[in-house]
Amino acid sequence: MEDSRIRSAVLRACQEFMEPLARFLVRCGVSYKEFAQVAKVAFVDVVSKDYGIRGRQTNISRVAVLTGLTRKEVSRIRSSERTKGSDVLAPRCRPEQILEAWHRLEEYTDSKGNPLVISADGDEPCFSALVKRVGGDIPFGAMLKELTRAGSVEESGSGRYKAVSKTFMPDATDPESIVIAGEAIHDLIETISWNLFQSPQAKRLERRVYSDQLDPREIEKFKKEANEKAKDLLEELDELVSTRDAWAREGEKQRRRVRIGLGIYLFEDRSDD
Repeated sequence: MEDSRIRSAVLRACQEFMEPLARFLVRCGVSYKEFAQVAKVAFVDVVSKDYGIRGRQTNISRVAVLTGLTRKEVSRIRSSERTKGSDVLAPRCRPEQILEAWHRLEEYTDSKGNPLVISADGDEPCFSALVKRVGGDIPFGAMLKELTRAGSVEESGSGRYKAVSKTFMPDATDPESIVIAGEAIHDLIETISWNLFQSPQAKRLERRVYSDQLDPREIEKFKKEANEKAKDLLEELDELVSTRDAWAREGEKQRRRVRIGLGIYLFEDRSDD
């Protein structure tokens, strides 16, 4: 009974943090299938590293048991040469597959290899035929609308369209900022997970202050004061870190490095959103 309650609580917690994560992924043009493949690799990596005996890598059978994957799938993931974030992790999402085909297929490119300006429907080459060729059950009109909205495709007049990018990202942003965001999410979840399974003496700092009763007229004042106080604290800690890590610049290159830091974030949930 207790195990059932814990599992239920874990899944509820998972849905809580998955919603903003899903929002982040969709805004960056990542499909569920891509995410599912990355999640599969992450499960295999974690179990392989953390559940071995006497420091050795976990064997394939145990990884399969703990992840729910087949031994064949675990073996394929572990034996494949891959790096985090590479295209090897997952196939491109459908919109990017269409854009890639538009840039690659002979009948959709000119003599210089540039994508042709094509009509939405009608005689080939046209966009509807391209969507059918790539596959999937999404109507070509809906796909064209999303690609145009994302800026990957532009209308050139008279119902004709041109591909201007191989990338599909509904909300364009800076790639470096996305990488930094991933690191921040990693650090927060790692700390929360660590604290759940450690003794009180070993827990890491993880505190929040919040209210759901604050007068709306005080919200901007709270934001301003929180930003100022957080800025002062982080600048003070940055100065402390800068003076303490001097040993790394003084020739002690063989000493074991430990990554440590403190993150502060402001959150705001609006019930009317």
